[in-house]
Amino acid sequence: MLKGYLKKWIFIALLLCASFVISLRTGMEFFSFFFWAILAIIMLSFGWMLVGYHASGVYFTRRIPQKIYEDDTLPIELQLENKSIFPLFNLVIEDHLPCAPFGERNKRLLIGHLPAGRQIDLSYDTACRLRGRYALGPIKVYFFDPLGIFFVRKIFREYSDLFVYPRYFNISKFPPLTKGVMPWFGVVTGRRGGGDDEFFGTREYKRGDPIKLIHWLSSARKNALIVKEFQNQSFFRATVIFNLSQADNLGEGKDSVVEYMVKIAASVVKYLLDQNISVEIIAHAEEMVHIPSNKGAEHLEDILRFLAVAQAESRVSLQEVFEDFVRFIPNDSNLIVIMLDRDWEYLQGMFLLSKRSVSIIPLILVSSSFLGVGEEDKIEKNVAMCLSGELNICPILFSRGKNPEDSFLHY
Repeated sequence: MLKGYLKKWIFIALLLCASFVISLRTGMEFFSFFFWAILAIIMLSFGWMLVGYHASGVYFTRRIPQKIYEDDTLPIELQLENKSIFPLFNLVIEDHLPCAPFGERNKRLLIGHLPAGRQIDLSYDTACRLRGRYALGPIKVYFFDPLGIFFVRKIFREYSDLFVYPRYFNISKFPPLTKGVMPWFGVVTGRRGGGDDEFFGTREYKRGDPIKLIHWLSSARKNALIVKEFQNQSFFRATVIFNLSQADNLGEGKDSVVEYMVKIAASVVKYLLDQNISVEIIAHAEEMVHIPSNKGAEHLEDILRFLAVAQAESRVSLQEVFEDFVRFIPNDSNLIVIMLDRDWEYLQGMFLLSKRSVSIIPLILVSSSFLGVGEEDKIEKNVAMCLSGELNICPILFSRGKNPEDSFLHY
């Protein structure tokens, strides 16, 4: 913007200088009048701009959604209010949107006229391509003179915090969780008479039922012994572990290892929580991260917020992450490992958790596919053969460029 106005200023300065010099040398009143008239108009226009700048009572309110996902369009509503006694003309509003693609991060809007004491609502949007946490703002306002010769800028520190979550994919099939009190998903109920679990209902007395569980009021009504029945609640727990290594972040942009790992982690967590599985996260990005086991929408929100900002900044190995947090992995649970195929040696140590009744589900990224080698199908078969031969496991494999949903269909 400054470059365009610099040309105007140079032209006006040359015009004024030329008319002034000609009036001095020739004594012609026309050039003298022309010089002073143009100078007076310019000064009046400049003064009007300064009055608008200093006397303006401009206030902003920005409204955005609380959360969006990668590649979503972010709708923005901006309320602009002029609380001064002076009307404003030719305003340019510039909102800084760091979540937008490069080259589109400064959104400019032209306001031709804003009367005193009035407000207007502006609507615009931008595409958010990459996950992350962003601070939208500040808002810059450019005040122009009526002639459009000068402008002055004012910065309003109106910021909005935005999380762009990783976009998860749907999982229609998932390896069965084999460790837990009961061999199927979620909370189950087993009817029994007695115990400290939640009340389930009543039934007729059977030989061997404790006398203390007799429901005397129901027994009196039905003229038969009735006992209270309780539900036996069982929970499955899963730990998702991964390491966002800086050295092993192969590929570029959305086709990099870290982006695949984050997307897989988000999708697996969403699937497990939808199945009422208690989930915890053990990970290393810039530092160790442990999100304790829990359920529900708030827990999913906490995990997605971490995944939104997680970057490949780890300088430790997956083995070190595992050793530091192995004590947090509960007995009778399931460990889901997201890792590169070059790290499969670390799986041997993890399989020792079987002594604590912990099952291992490896989700393995084929590293060579992120190097653009090609022949992903052949590489996947070789990796699967090596792992099944050395560790006697059947992993779920992911390659760059392939739909990750399909990997779960063929485990």
